[in-house]
Amino acid sequence: MTRRITKTSIVLISILFLGVFNANSQTIDSPKASLSLSIIQNSGTNGSGITYDSKRGLYYVVIAGNKSFPMEVFNSKGDNVFKTNAGSDMRGIWWNKKTKSIEGNCYGDGGIVSMKLDENAHPSLGNTTIFDGNHQPDGNSCGAFDGKKNIYYFDGAGIHVYSRKTGELVSQINLQISNEQQENLNYTSVIYTGKKKMEIGLLDFVNKKVYLFNKKDGNLTATINLPSSAKTHESFRFGYANNYVFIYGTDDRTWVGYRIFE
Repeated sequence: MTRRITKTSIVLISILFLGVFNANSQTIDSPKASLSLSIIQNSGTNGSGITYDSKRGLYYVVIAGNKSFPMEVFNSKGDNVFKTNAGSDMRGIWWNKKTKSIEGNCYGDGGIVSMKLDENAHPSLGNTTIFDGNHQPDGNSCGAFDGKKNIYYFDGAGIHVYSRKTGELVSQINLQISNEQQENLNYTSVIYTGKKKMEIGLLDFVNKKVYLFNKKDGNLTATINLPSSAKTHESFRFGYANNYVFIYGTDDRTWVGYRIFE
């Protein structure tokens, strides 16, 4: 006997499907601080990069400004497990699962480098150059890798997309936001979440908000409201890793994590 599928059934099935789909990338609109990564070394001021290796459960963080400034490693609970110097004047850093290394962009024409890891996944083997010269829109731009083929940068006005394979600019994304919103944005840092239609994130340091954008059209698709205690700043000190937005506080030298995805 053939059962007749009614319009009501189709609607119900559609709602259930969308509910499951949305749950996979459901945002936490008003997150609380739930993870802290405190840097042990004293040199430098601006935390500029943070990334996560999900296989080993390790966070890597770096301080911008000098090759002797800190690069430190933390486990998933926030315990500091290794410290060294950055080896280059770093800005953004990311985990590249294909090369099994930490990579990042340097200040100005310092290029793109790879930080080789030892048997404990600690960056103790020095840095090697991937690309020489300037491969970013601004000297202090902090890059965010999409995990596949592109590195994203924000220059205070728009998103610039560079190829990880060639180091060259491949496209730009115009953000669909007001002039007032744009004026309040942290001008050096961008995050890449990998969540569909919410891939790109920028920090409104004045109103303590994180704006998430669709990378295909630049539309604003979600807004995260950070607590009033978040130490937001106009440059650097903003990152993303493992479903957390991180804000760096210079007083206590700590990256504070706010989980923004379920």
